[in-house]
Amino acid sequence: MLCYYPGCSAKGIGKDMDEAVKAVAEKLGIDYKEIEGWSCCGAGVVDDASPLGAAILAHGNMALAKEQRCDKVFTACGICFFQFMKWKGKVKQNEALKEKVEEALKSHFLEPADVEVLHFIELLAEKLTDDDIVRPLPYLKVAIYPGCQAKRGLAAKGKNAFKLMEDILKKLQVEIGPRIDFCCGFPSSTYDKRNSKKMAEEVVRRSLDADVIVTLCPFCQYHIDTTVKGKPIVHLHQLVGLALGIEPEKLGLHRHNNKLEI
Repeated sequence: MLCYYPGCSAKGIGKDMDEAVKAVAEKLGIDYKEIEGWSCCGAGVVDDASPLGAAILAHGNMALAKEQRCDKVFTACGICFFQFMKWKGKVKQNEALKEKVEEALKSHFLEPADVEVLHFIELLAEKLTDDDIVRPLPYLKVAIYPGCQAKRGLAAKGKNAFKLMEDILKKLQVEIGPRIDFCCGFPSSTYDKRNSKKMAEEVVRRSLDADVIVTLCPFCQYHIDTTVKGKPIVHLHQLVGLALGIEPEKLGLHRHNNKLEI
């Protein structure tokens, strides 16, 4: 069974991401269930304080998914995706860490489990066909910006985030713009706002004459959208949704500061 892990951002800054996932999945006939009782993935911030805690959070959610008969779990959050991929790999490579994680899970009556983790882009790559496109977007020039975490998570599976994104965007008939490989600055936004803003501005500068920036991460989307005025930044699956003929409001696009005009 395919299951959905929304992640904490889906209930806050990434509501638009979550709304678009549900609308696009329904349109493409992707059947799934949301994991019941999921918890935070750790979002990278737990690692410094407690690597073991971060590993337990990731594996706890996977164990919960398996308990609910999920053999595949997908998320649209680049950070959640990378956390799962990172700790799946580290626990497999470290027997001592594995034993501690398993002990912690069993103390909460969860059986350790390994499930396949996917980013939503991987489902789009599998399900989206040229015949699904009812509203091509040839008038849009798109800058490709996966975000650091989604890029790393996909690389851990031997996949190139830029190529995956380009392959999907070509089906939408957009004009492919520049690839952007630069941190948006979100991680430093709480303690170094000046530099964080400069980094977001640099991402926008590197988009050159693109009409819109497309990303795989809700934190990149939110940070750039709320920090820099003038250039829309949307999730890849939101652009896919538009090409599928879904209304912008159902895709959460009305929530953005920099509105994509089409």
